[in-house]
Amino acid sequence: MNSFPPRHASALDYLRQHAQRHPDREAAVEGTVRLSYRDLSAQVEESASGLRAANIGPGRVVAYIGPPGIEYLITLLATFAAGATWVGLNPKYRSDELAYVIGHAQPCLVVVASKAEVRTRDELALAVAKCTTAPELVFADSPSLRAALKGINPTSIASHPVQTDILQLGAAVLVYTSGSTGKPKGACLTQANLVENSWWLAKRANLEGGRSLINLPINHVGCIADTTLPGLLSGGTLIFMAAFDAVEAARLIRDEKITGLGQVPTQYQMMEAAGVLNAEFLGTVKHLGWGGAAMPRSLIEYLAGFIPDLCNGYGLTECSGTVTITARGASVEQLAGSVGVAVIDGAVRIVGANGEPVNAGESGEVQICGPHVFPGYLRNEAATRAALTAEGWLRTGDTGCWNGDGTLRLVGRMTEMYKSGGYNIYPREIEDVLESHPGVTMAAVIGVADPLWGEAGYAFVAASPEAVDGASLATFCREHLAAYKVPKKFEVRAELPLLPIGKIDRKKLLSLIDAT
Repeated sequence: MNSFPPRHASALDYLRQHAQRHPDREAAVEGTVRLSYRDLSAQVEESASGLRAANIGPGRVVAYIGPPGIEYLITLLATFAAGATWVGLNPKYRSDELAYVIGHAQPCLVVVASKAEVRTRDELALAVAKCTTAPELVFADSPSLRAALKGINPTSIASHPVQTDILQLGAAVLVYTSGSTGKPKGACLTQANLVENSWWLAKRANLEGGRSLINLPINHVGCIADTTLPGLLSGGTLIFMAAFDAVEAARLIRDEKITGLGQVPTQYQMMEAAGVLNAEFLGTVKHLGWGGAAMPRSLIEYLAGFIPDLCNGYGLTECSGTVTITARGASVEQLAGSVGVAVIDGAVRIVGANGEPVNAGESGEVQICGPHVFPGYLRNEAATRAALTAEGWLRTGDTGCWNGDGTLRLVGRMTEMYKSGGYNIYPREIEDVLESHPGVTMAAVIGVADPLWGEAGYAFVAASPEAVDGASLATFCREHLAAYKVPKKFEVRAELPLLPIGKIDRKKLLSLIDAT
């Protein structure tokens, strides 16, 4: 590892260094398109000049919507080069969800990927129509991304003032993560945040010059900071996959000779179910990691039979991705029963109700501190104050304890959030949608164990069974929410159990689920 690239100030420094030192090495692959580091660097600089020519720079936000691909990579890096802030829009969102994020982030420009689906484009058009100040839209397929960025309308950009709060927080990337209120919060991540964590993660995974599969959603920190940037910083090759398919993923891993693979457990389970999670397809994989949910122990034991290095990690958007990871050579017990140790020494602590660190074996709140921790949420000082202690420790809301070997074991959550297929899902957002239905008076959503998704939503709804049923409620939710947020089960009841103060008795609802 002596030749592993040293830490630089920004992701652009790595791109330029690799373009100079090994210009002909493959940097990015998508289908039949294969870009060398020389080509990637040139296209990023040309695209950045288009942004700068339209007066897009510090204090302005560029949004991107579409699947992971070369256009995503170039837009992200070109935005960095222009000194602006990048935000990924979830292509699965409905118009109301998109309108909220666009209205809050206030991008002056939205880049629409050439592979963006018709449904995504339609929902985006509806969302933009709801905005007071609509962003300029450019389409990467007309005729190309670089040409589209050169054709930006400066007059439209001028209608968007420079955002001083973006400047104050030094945001290079905005990642929207849902909160307990149901409305997403814009976590501001700086170049220093992103580079710090990605560098350490790439070094731990020994990704230098390797080949990584990129198939996570571009609006998720897992795509940006856990897979894309570690591969780029280490001078590797990024193989993009627009939409996950178990068999196609296995084929890409085999044919493109992937060496580093990071996905959520649900994806590995789907590959196993399809009969392609084996040495025939994963024969070149040297490092295989997962996060976002627990991996079945039986699957860990199976993978340990032919993958040299397995790792389990734990991370948060506010910490720029992975913050703990299991060590090289970790046992099956450690992989199944822990999330490893801090990527950056001393960056994790567990505190009790008194705010003091707990002893080994005792549970408490997991807190994170260090150069990878975000400076705050955009235009949400109350949430920032609630998230960070006076000393700069991030309150994760997760409970954990230290195992005897010094690894971190997650015990549960201090909030009602649950994770489904690697996505953070907050019940209040779904409950708000359900309670907007004319036939519903009250709703409560609870995460329950699911063999495929890790956890899935179970919705209790107070309504007349004659007026609504589970199928109609699911359809209603799909009209307003991304598909992964829609509960897997609906139970319609005449009324829901309440606490003396009038709040829904969630413990009682949990007992009702357990009784079924």
